Amino acid sequence: MFKASNDNWKTPLGYYEKAIEELRRTREELQDMKANNNLHNIESTIASFQTEIKELKSELQTMQERLANTEETAIETQMNLAETQKASLAAKTELQALKEIMTDEQKSNYRILEELVQIKEQISQLPSQVLETDSQTSVLKYLSDVQLHLSQLAAELTLVSHTSGIDYRKLQELLAEQKWQEADKETYSTMLKICEREEEGWLDDGEIKRFPRHDLYIINKLWVQYSEGKFGFSVQQRIWQTKKDYKRFAYKVGWLASLANNEWVKYEEYTFSLDAPKGHFPSISRLVGLDSTNLGGVQHRVKIFLSRY
Repeated sequence: MFKASNDNWKTPLGYYEKAIEELRRTREELQDMKANNNLHNIESTIASFQTEIKELKSELQTMQERLANTEETAIETQMNLAETQKASLAAKTELQALKEIMTDEQKSNYRILEELVQIKEQISQLPSQVLETDSQTSVLKYLSDVQLHLSQLAAELTLVSHTSGIDYRKLQELLAEQKWQEADKETYSTMLKICEREEEGWLDDGEIKRFPRHDLYIINKLWVQYSEGKFGFSVQQRIWQTKKDYKRFAYKVGWLASLANNEWVKYEEYTFSLDAPKGHFPSISRLVGLDSTNLGGVQHRVKIFLSRY
């Protein structure tokens, strides 16, 4: 292409060529500027996208954590619901058993009341019998027989369990004579007998939960009555509520000699008198397996036992 020389640039053709050259150069510069601007915009856009992606990842992680917490909460709720349903079923079963016990006891009480009515009628007829026999000895004997019968009925009503059939009059006699060791052994052997655990020598979780409440009531009442409120399940239960720890509880009632070295008192060395610590008897530590090799669940079983009273 013809290019205008330095001398000819002022000619029309030179002006034209110079203008074309300037236009070309301007176009190239404009394209360069446009390319640079687009690159800058692309880089800015990419940076913006990266920021958004980072924020989205952060939100996604937060949502995943919330979802995980929600799933854990849901699982825990399901477990609690299952436990609640299980406890409810156990409570219903125990309530039904108590209803049956109460029904049996009512039947027995009705029978005893009928006998008491008969005795009352016999006593009301006493004057005529006195006139007929005219014997003071016969009257005294008759009154003695009536009193004995009443005592037997009272004992049957309060000391014979209509749930297990156990007669607790022997335990009453031992406690009345303050034979604490014999009474404790009687309590121990009787409770094992009710659960048919004489061979094992201690009660497991299931046997403790199924032990008749009526028998617990009778045993506790006798211990509290004859120890003047010093011994009994109810006394131990109140101490447990203040300690909530088996070792501290055992130390408080005198079964543990030292908290520091876990030195347990041998049963032969228990204090078999009213000088013993409060709650010393009955020795439920033996009943739940302290003397066995299975010591891991002793605290757990004590908690279950005392929660039943």
